[in-house]
Amino acid sequence: MSKIKLPQPFLFEAGPRAVLLLHAYTGSANDVRMLGRHLQREGYTVYAPNFSGHASERFEDILDLGGTDKWLEDAKEATQFLRNKGYDQIAVLGLSLGGIVATRALERGDYIGGGSFNSPIMNIGESRVPAAFVNYYRNFNKRLGMPAEEIEAAMPRIKEKMTQQMETITQFSKEVIDELNKIKVPYYIASSGKDELIDSINGAVLRDALLPFTTVDYQAFPDMSHVITVGANRDSFEESVTTFLEKLNWKEG
Repeated sequence: MSKIKLPQPFLFEAGPRAVLLLHAYTGSANDVRMLGRHLQREGYTVYAPNFSGHASERFEDILDLGGTDKWLEDAKEATQFLRNKGYDQIAVLGLSLGGIVATRALERGDYIGGGSFNSPIMNIGESRVPAAFVNYYRNFNKRLGMPAEEIEAAMPRIKEKMTQQMETITQFSKEVIDELNKIKVPYYIASSGKDELIDSINGAVLRDALLPFTTVDYQAFPDMSHVITVGANRDSFEESVTTFLEKLNWKEG
C-alpha cells in the first residue's frame, strides 16, 4: 500500500497571547493551519494538536483509538503544553467536533475566552457527517492503494463502529448543553450559510442558549461551507476571529 504524508500538530509562536485551535471530526491540525498562520501574523501564539485516532495511516483509528473522553483529554494536555511554555492566558476555539470539545473545555477549565465554528453542539437538524465519514474512509483507503473489494468488505464493520461513536458524540453534546451556564467568559460563534454537513441554524440556537450566561459574538457567513477555516473567501471569517480575540481581557504585564 502507498504511503502518504500525515498532518502534524503545529506550534506557531509570536506574542504572549495564546490560542488553542481544535480540528474537526475526521480532520487534523491542517483544518486550522491557515487560521493559525493568520493569528500568528496578528501577534498570537497558536497551538493545534491532532486528536487521538486522527492523522493516522489507518483511518479506522478514529473509531478505535478516538472518543470524546480521549479528545477532551487531548485538549487538556494541549492546554498544559502551552502553560508549560509560559503561556498562562489562553483562548480555545474549535471547528465542528473541535468546537464541542472547546466548549466543554470552557465549562471545565480556566480560559480567557473561546468558541466554535460550525459546531453541532445543539444537535439541531439532520447531520450529514455519517455519510461524509463513509466517503472519507473510501477515498482515504483508495489513495493508500487498498483494493476496492477490501474497502467494501469493511463497510458493515465501519458503519457499526461509526454509529456507536456518533451516539457517544451526541451524548457528549448533551452533557455540554447541560453545563453551558458554567461558561462565564466571552464566546465566539461562526456559522456558515452553505454548511453541507450540519444545519446552519445550530449556531443561532447555541447563541440563544448561551446569552443568559455570557457575552456572545455571533457571526454568520452566508456563502461559506462547513470547513470555514480553509474556504477561499475566509478573510472576513479570519478578521472576525481576530476582532473577537482583541476584545478579550488579556492582562500582559
